[in-house]
Amino acid sequence: MSKPEVIGINLLKREPKKLAKREARIRAPKGKLPFTFDRDTIVILVLVAIFLLAFGGYAWHLSSSIKAKEKLLIRKRAELKKLEKVYARIGALETKRKELERMVKVVEKLSADRERMVHFFGNLEATIPPISWLSSLEFKGKNINMKGYTLEDRGVADFMDNLTHSSQISRCRLGYIKEVKFSGMRVKEFSLSISFK
Repeated sequence: MSKPEVIGINLLKREPKKLAKREARIRAPKGKLPFTFDRDTIVILVLVAIFLLAFGGYAWHLSSSIKAKEKLLIRKRAELKKLEKVYARIGALETKRKELERMVKVVEKLSADRERMVHFFGNLEATIPPISWLSSLEFKGKNINMKGYTLEDRGVADFMDNLTHSSQISRCRLGYIKEVKFSGMRVKEFSLSISFK
């Protein structure tokens, strides 16, 4: 046989069940939840603030460094302008110095040449044959071109021989010799080219 089922009936008056109170949510207008500060939000805000402070400090450091470099650049440009004036003056003085050195060399050369020319003209006067004379002398560096006249046939040959024996002259060449009329007389016109040592 099967076990009898027992049915229990409660005859006592029942109290109505209390519904669990739901927490009333206060809704912001238009369905938005109100902002609350929890731990994660505060950490994020602190990190953002630290980043902004660090970025702001770095930007301020860069800005001050750029300003310092700009001031330094302005100073260096001013110094460069002063130095450019100094270099221009030095260049002008260097040009003057070179010109003075060139002039000193010319004077020294003329001084040396003067002594040589004094000796040369002293020797030249002694080497001209008695009935010969010079009509022109043309100086070209270390060379002298001379023209003259002689009454003797051997006058030019003697004159050239005397010149080649001079210690100052390295070479003596005959340009030409020809017979011409001079003051109604027939004379020999000659041209010589001599070079100094």
